[in-house]
Formats: sequence, structure tokens, C-alpha cells
Amino acid sequence: MYHGGKYFRESYGLGDVILQARVQKTLFKSTPLILGLGVKLSNGKVNMTDQFGERISDNLQVGTGTMDPILSLYTSKSIKDYILSGGIFTRITNGENIYGYRYGNEIQTLINLDYIESPLVYGGIQFSHLFSTRDYYEYGKVARDRGGTNYFAAGKLGTKVTDQLDFEMTIQIPVYQMLNESQLVSPLIIQFGSLFRFAS
Repeated sequence: MYHGGKYFRESYGLGDVILQARVQKTLFKSTPLILGLGVKLSNGKVNMTDQFGERISDNLQVGTGTMDPILSLYTSKSIKDYILSGGIFTRITNGENIYGYRYGNEIQTLINLDYIESPLVYGGIQFSHLFSTRDYYEYGKVARDRGGTNYFAAGKLGTKVTDQLDFEMTIQIPVYQMLNESQLVSPLIIQFGSLFRFAS
């Protein structure tokens, strides 16, 4: 939409769903180490258009259009009423979508400190690093203005509805960014998510 001399494009909807299986081992008698293997589905829309019917750029679509393998490694430590945790999360792109666009690979590292005294509500802070390689379009052309390094700080608030189901809201702001060329960036990211643990 055009307003006040600026042209805005927006997209919304359910993004790509991640399914992951986890294997847990215990180190040093008290420190869990969790290995996750999974897949990112391609259910998110990749054909969102603006008010003129033109398809918006791929980096603004809510989905990627490909099924990608996911690998994660996670550990945590209880400290009185807090949990200190950290992990590594990777996504490896599995080819181009139907428009010939290939997203870059990603690796993300996280450090969390969560306050968990309440059995229903929890909150915490998070610091994360995200590195992504360049994207490609039209089946092999290098996409400029994509890829780079990001550092974020975030606050989160969640509720444990049951022993298996959590709902969580995260507000994330960029602390430092070193990106390739000129890129669209968000000054603030608000995310809503849920986590369901299947009974073993």
C-alpha cells in the first residue's frame, strides 16, 4: 500500500511447520544433551501478492516452498528458579521452489535464561546469532542483498497449558547486523509459537 510517500508490502499466514524427533543423553550425571533431527515442511504460502496482484519478493513470503532437513543440538542447566540453556540449530536448503528461488543455508546459536518458578507462566531473555548464506534465483543466479550475520536480543513470555502443551510470545530486536549489500530489515520482530510434546 502507498501511504505518506512510502510503499508497503506485507505478508501473513502460517509459516512452514517444523517436525523434529529428539534423542536425549545425560552428561556428567545432571546435564542433558538433546540431539534433534527433523524436517521443515513446505506448507507456507509462497505466492502472496500485493494489492496490485503482483507477487511480492521471496524474502517476504511466509513459506520457502521446499522441504529442508533440520539438525539441532541443545543442552540446559537448572540454577534454583532459573534454567540456563543453549543450542545450535541448522537448516540446509533442499533445492529451489517452484519459482526457481533457493534460500541460503542457516545456522543459529541461542542462549536462554528462563524464570520457571510459576507452574503456569514463565518468562526469560534470549540472545542469538544467525548466519545465513546467499540466496539464488532463476535456478542459479546469485541474489544480492541476501545473507549475512545477525545478533539479536529478545524477551519472551509463555504459559504451560498442560504438561505437553506450551504457548509462547517472543519480542526480538536486532543488536548488530553485518549483511550483504543493502537489505530489508525489521526494527522489531514479534513471534507467537506453540510447542507440543508427544508422550513417549
